[in-house]
Amino acid sequence: MALECCSCNEKGGFLKDALFQKIIGKDYCKDCAAKFVKTALEKIVITTTNNVDGYKVKRYIDIESVEIVVGTGIFSEIGGDISDFFGARSGAFEQKLQKGKKTALNLLRYRAFEKGGNAVIAIDLDYTEFSGNRIGLIANGTVVELEAQD
Repeated sequence: MALECCSCNEKGGFLKDALFQKIIGKDYCKDCAAKFVKTALEKIVITTTNNVDGYKVKRYIDIESVEIVVGTGIFSEIGGDISDFFGARSGAFEQKLQKGKKTALNLLRYRAFEKGGNAVIAIDLDYTEFSGNRIGLIANGTVVELEAQD
C-alpha cells in the first residue's frame, strides 16, 4: 500500500515510498518533511539562562551535548598569523567560529526536537584547541518542555 503525505496528500508508490519520512508518527513526503522540520526547529527556544520569561519548565527531558570540530585551513592560518603580527582581528577565524557555533546550536535544536522538547536551557559553549590547526566547540544544554505561565 502506497504512503500518503499527511500535509499535501501526495501519494507514494513503488519507489517513491522510499522518499517518505515518518515524523512523530505521521508520514511526510520529502518536501513537506523538510518544511515541517525547519518550522519546528525555528520554534525551539535556546538560551543560556535556566528559565524563559513567561514560561515554566513543564518537564526536564535530557541533558544534551554536541561537539563540532572546525579545521582552520592553510589560508586562515596564514591570514591569522598576519593579523596576529599586526595586532588585528582575524576575520577568517572569526567566521569559522561563528559558523561552528551556529551549527552546534542548530544541532541542539534538532536533538531537542527529536526528544520532544521545545527548548534548550542553560546552554554552555566551550572551545578547545586541537593539534593540526583544528578548533573544537562543545555545546551543552538541558532539553526541556516549556509551557506558558498563567
